Amino acid sequence: MSCRGRCWDDIPPGRDSKAASVDNSAQYQQLSNMELIALLLQQEMDMQKQQAASELQGALLDKREADLKKLKTQVRDLEDYIDNLLLRIMEQTPTLLQVRARHK
Repeated sequence: MSCRGRCWDDIPPGRDSKAASVDNSAQYQQLSNMELIALLLQQEMDMQKQQAASELQGALLDKREADLKKLKTQVRDLEDYIDNLLLRIMEQTPTLLQVRARHK
């Protein structure tokens, strides 16, 4: 749908908000009732799409945070396992950890 007169995008940056408000209200006065209804319906549909997209992003964020929490737990468990394994090696067979000098 095209705007008769001035549209929101036609307002140059830097104009004060009062002048912009007057221009915006003038553009609506030139629209018929059917055009106004169509514009409102389009804006409502756009808002619903934005809300749905926002909700989807929120759900994805929640899932990613849950995945991250699981991964952090797994990393902590693996670190504990390695620490315990190294401790047992140091107690039982520390020679496995000795670095042998290379003969040249």
